Amino acid sequence: MERSHAAGWGPDAPDPAQLKEFFAQIESGRITHGRLQALLMGETPSMALTDVEQVALGILGTGKVLGFRNVICAWNAGLPEAEPVMPFSEDVLRECAEANAQGTADWRLAYALGLSLRQQQEIRGWNRKKPPCFNPDVKWWLESQQDFWAIKTVEPGYRLYNFAKMFANLHWDVQEEKIAELGNQFERAEEQAVTEICFSSYQLNGKEYLLPDWYHWGKLQSANGGRVCVGSSGHRGFFVSIYWGGVPCDRLAVVLSRKAA
Repeated sequence: MERSHAAGWGPDAPDPAQLKEFFAQIESGRITHGRLQALLMGETPSMALTDVEQVALGILGTGKVLGFRNVICAWNAGLPEAEPVMPFSEDVLRECAEANAQGTADWRLAYALGLSLRQQQEIRGWNRKKPPCFNPDVKWWLESQQDFWAIKTVEPGYRLYNFAKMFANLHWDVQEEKIAELGNQFERAEEQAVTEICFSSYQLNGKEYLLPDWYHWGKLQSANGGRVCVGSSGHRGFFVSIYWGGVPCDRLAVVLSRKAA
């Protein structure tokens, strides 16, 4: 069902639930004058983090946490019926923060809506003059034979992803072996959520490109069997591509995911 709007309101206008939450935060003081000014200037406003997100921010540090309210605002999505549950313990977050401090990792906690790649494209579009967007020169994945994976959604919720460039220049199967050696608490991140977090980070972290010049090589397989890879998200737009597993490439690496604990 299409969302209805009052006269004079465009299709990107907030829905009643978003407005209710927004005015509640103004009344409580959680939205400051600066945040309100940013909204009126057409920027993505910064919404208050939940208590558990504040704890995560205190552990991981500035720029490493994308709270669910901020992500919802960045994507102009509807609020969930209940506040999402944090699946990661403080001990796990501290372990990730220690790896970040040592310079061996770039762990980030982010909420993901679980959108498919196609859904994200419909929202972000192709216009390079209005970043972030998808690369308009790469549209093969819109073909109908790619529907079975391109429209696939993932579970909404928090993700704990390491955006350090890992296991580059290795075959996909060898990457899987390397991930397994780390322990069963780790896995290859979902392409859909990686893409979504890249877009969210651009809007919420000062136009940051998380995968500026390399691709996350994922699990999805295209119609011809090639593994889907996403990234290289510079000024040309975000790529959705495939690789058949030939000669290893330095630009093909892994975004590592920490399983819920």
